[in-house]
Amino acid sequence: MVRLWLTRRWLLWTLVAVLFGVACFYLGLWQWHRHVEQRTKVDAIARNYGAAPVPFSPSLVESPLPAEAQWTRVSLTGRYAGGTDLLVRNRTLDATVGFEVLTPMQTGGLTLLVDRGWVPNAADAETSPSVDPAPSGLVQVTGWLRTGEVSLGRDLPKPQLASISVDDARAQVPSLSQVDAYVVLGAQQPAVVAGEHPLRLLPKPEEDLGPHQAYAYQWWLFMPGGLAFIFFAIRREAAAGLAENGGVDDAPVRAKKVRIWDEEDA
Repeated sequence: MVRLWLTRRWLLWTLVAVLFGVACFYLGLWQWHRHVEQRTKVDAIARNYGAAPVPFSPSLVESPLPAEAQWTRVSLTGRYAGGTDLLVRNRTLDATVGFEVLTPMQTGGLTLLVDRGWVPNAADAETSPSVDPAPSGLVQVTGWLRTGEVSLGRDLPKPQLASISVDDARAQVPSLSQVDAYVVLGAQQPAVVAGEHPLRLLPKPEEDLGPHQAYAYQWWLFMPGGLAFIFFAIRREAAAGLAENGGVDDAPVRAKKVRIWDEEDA
């Protein structure tokens, strides 16, 4: 088997098997990192979502929110900037596609985006739906701090956005402060009276770890698979070679049994 394995063909296949194992290792590592990231998100939701709200201060968002501080519950008082709603498309609620509505709010010397909730699509995705306006005057808001999303770089008709990218929103509303954070609305006082186009508050995010941990284990279990295949393939080929080279003629000849009458005839 060793001589067969040292041939050019099987050494090349062994290299392929080793590369396959290395690829499996890094794919498993990638899935494991995704599992750790999702675990951090779920832990942050479990710890922060239902906690007592803390008073909002600019210091909370001066630097990027760490993963463990996502969904920090805050209370703030401010004024909405009327007539400046931004609509984030392709947002699903109860299996229906629609928009999330972002409205700038002036509070604590900053102008932050507040995600006021969800509305269904209009006749088509290119048409921005009508939305009930934000309340005027001083408003007390309770909600959750979130980091802005990654820009998808899409050119959409105003006031639509492809994601909750604060930079993209600032391109349309220059008065937004230079902080990468926004607030998801939970409740506000005075309460909004529903009009012809009411918004639905966003539900609590799912606390699902997903399949990443299982996928990581699967990739790591696949690591030795290529080498195991090489071993059994070489073993089978070696056995087949021995049988072919040995043949029937090389089998040991059994001694002929001599009978008594054969001796007498002789």
